[in-house]
Amino acid sequence: MERLYLVLDSGGAPLAQAVLESPLEADMLQIRVLHGAVDRVTAHRELMLVGLDDDAPDRRGRIARVRGDRLVILPTAALGPKARENVRIASDFESYIYPVSGEWRGRRPIKGHDVSCGGVAFHCEEPLQVHEIVELVLPVTDEPLLLQTEILRTMPTQDPLPLYGTKFRPLLLDEELLIRKAVFSIEVSRPR
Repeated sequence: MERLYLVLDSGGAPLAQAVLESPLEADMLQIRVLHGAVDRVTAHRELMLVGLDDDAPDRRGRIARVRGDRLVILPTAALGPKARENVRIASDFESYIYPVSGEWRGRRPIKGHDVSCGGVAFHCEEPLQVHEIVELVLPVTDEPLLLQTEILRTMPTQDPLPLYGTKFRPLLLDEELLIRKAVFSIEVSRPR
């Protein structure tokens, strides 16, 4: 079974996908960078590796050796459980939200800005309140998901529509995996 990882720079910006070819507990990790993105990865010395599977440990490390599309990484630290939630991928999608705790009825159209394993940011023409709970149709997964999200904040934007940052309310394990898979695949399909 291949262990798929997302490779990020030291600041958390996604660079590429890779397959872990060494054992999980190895002192030095060998990865194979996918989709011809090795130059993008080797332009950085410090990397973060975030695994698709729950049992895949997330690591911070330095590139020790490069051979073609294979890199040997010297792990320098384990990443905490928030590492996956903080990987934000720009995602331009159109969808709808529905009220749960707000004082409005019906549905409101939204335009996606980014998505992570922990939440989504979107533009909405109608005003929303911080801590309001809405159901959001997330169309970027294999099958659209209807998820509860909490509005955390209004974020600065150049767009005339307000930008809202949200976090997912407790997710089922299957929902979490589908979202993680979508975040990984969005990054891979992005034109460079």
